[in-house]
Amino acid sequence: MKFIWLVIILIAIGYLGGKLVFSKEKLPKIIRDFFLTGWEFILVGVVLGPIGLDFISTTRLEQLNPFIALGLGWTGLIFGTQLRREDLLKVDPAIISLTLFQAAFVGSVLFALFFTVLSFHPWFTWSEVITASCVISAAGAVSSPTALSLMASEIPVTMKSAARTLMIVSTLDVAPILLVVGFLFCFFPATEFGVFSPWHGVLYTFYSIVMALALALMFRFFGREKLSYEEDLTVFIGFLIFVAGIAFYLGISPLFLSLLTGIVLGNILKPDDRVFTMMYATEKPFYVIMLLLTGILISETSLPAFMAAIVIVAVRLWLKVVSVNKAGDYLGIQNMIPKGAGLALTAQGALSIAIGLNYTLVYPGKEAQVAFTIIITATVINEIIAPFLIRRSLGRETG
Repeated sequence: MKFIWLVIILIAIGYLGGKLVFSKEKLPKIIRDFFLTGWEFILVGVVLGPIGLDFISTTRLEQLNPFIALGLGWTGLIFGTQLRREDLLKVDPAIISLTLFQAAFVGSVLFALFFTVLSFHPWFTWSEVITASCVISAAGAVSSPTALSLMASEIPVTMKSAARTLMIVSTLDVAPILLVVGFLFCFFPATEFGVFSPWHGVLYTFYSIVMALALALMFRFFGREKLSYEEDLTVFIGFLIFVAGIAFYLGISPLFLSLLTGIVLGNILKPDDRVFTMMYATEKPFYVIMLLLTGILISETSLPAFMAAIVIVAVRLWLKVVSVNKAGDYLGIQNMIPKGAGLALTAQGALSIAIGLNYTLVYPGKEAQVAFTIIITATVINEIIAPFLIRRSLGRETG
C-alpha cells in the first residue's frame, strides 16, 4: 500500500512540479540562480526515499525499475528526435568539430583518472573498473543547454552569438557520449557479470539497431492520422513503455535503444508531426519525476563519494575551459567563442542523471550505487554553480 501511495505522490509532484520547475522569475535572484534548473526535486526524492521518510525501503527499490526504464525511454527518445539530418547539415562544421573535441577530451581524461583510482579499489573487478570509469566519465563529459537557455535574457548582445554556439555544443555533445555508453553496455553485458564479451557486443548492437528501425517504422505506419490528440498521446505513452520494456527485458540500455529509435523517428516523421508537440508537452513532468526517482535511489552516502564528486567538478571545469580554448584556437573560431567560455558548459542536466540511472538499472549492485552517488553529487554541484559561471564567462560586454 505504501508503494501505491508513493506512485501517486510521484505523479502528483511530477504534474505540479512540471508547472513550476522553470518558473522562478519572482524569486530573489540568488535563490533563483541556486535552484535554476530544478535540482531541488532530487532533494524531495531523498526525503521520500530510504535515507529520508522511507516511503520505500532499500530492499524494495527494484519496484521502481519500470518507472526508471520509462523515464530513460522518454529521455533517449526526446533527444534522439532532435538529431534530424536536415538540422545537423545547417550546423557549421567547425562547431561540430568543437563539440566532438571537447566531449572526447573531457571524457578521455576523466576516464583515465577514474580508471587509475578505481584500479586500486578492493571492491571492483577489472570489468567493473572499466564500466564504472566509463559511465562516470561519460556523465562528466556531457553538457546541458538548459541553464544557458534560462539565462539568455541576462547575456549581453555582444555575447549572444557565443551563447548560441555553446548551446549548440551542449545540445549535440550528448549524442556521441550516449552512443559510447550504449556500446559499452552491449560489450560488457550485465547478464555475463559485466565481463567483456565481443560476440555479445556485436550481436546486441545489431539487435539494438534492427529493433530501433522496426519500432520507429511501426510507430510511423500505425495509422495515427485518424486518432484524436488524446488517443495519439495514449499511443505515444504506450510506445514509450514498449520500447523501454524491450530494452529492460533484454538487459540492454533503455537510453541507447530509445536514442536510436528517436533518431530514426526524427528523420522519417514530418517536422510538424504532433508527436513532437506531445513530447515537449510532457517534457517537464517527466523531468521532475526523473529527478524525484534519482533522489529516492540515493540509498547511501559516503565521504569518499563526495570527495570524488568534488574532484570531478574541479577537473571537469578545467578540462571544459582548456578544450574549448584549444579547439577555438585550432579551428580558427576565436571570434565565435571568447576565452574561458568553457565555463558556460558547466551544467550537466538531465542526460547526466539519465546516464547514472541507466547504470544502476542495467548493473544493480554496490559498485553501481557508488558510481551513481558520485555522478548525482557532481551533477547537483555543477547545476548550482552553473548560473554564476555562465554570468562570469558570458555576462561581460566586449569592446
